[in-house]
Amino acid sequence: MLASIGRRCAALSLSAAECAELEPLAAEWFVRGAGEEELLRALTGGLPVPVHHPAGLVRSRLVAKLPPELADLPPASAPAVGMVECATCRTPGRPEALRDGECGVCRGEPAPVRHPAALPPERVRALAAGVRSAAAGE
Repeated sequence: MLASIGRRCAALSLSAAECAELEPLAAEWFVRGAGEEELLRALTGGLPVPVHHPAGLVRSRLVAKLPPELADLPPASAPAVGMVECATCRTPGRPEALRDGECGVCRGEPAPVRHPAALPPERVRALAAGVRSAAAGE
């Protein structure tokens, strides 16, 4: 993988000896779950112009950008208590609303109609007065 970096980014061409020297550092990335594309992005992204010492830059990035060990990662967050997802469309909802694991829409029921809360008449009058005032240039 290290030898092929020079084909993707000529500024990072490495010799066989440099590849052999850097191999243990690159191998640690794979041990920690990184893929080849992730490693390539970390090594080739945002390079300075010009690159004066490719092996030194690669060594520095292999160490500085090393991902955490898998055991150091925080556990995945648990779903909100009392909420589940529709098995078909993944819409969140209460368990009692998801019969047989599906929401009403996925079961073929019409979507619930939601009416916005009505504004009191005095609020409507005040908003209309503000619009009229702005239109009149006041």
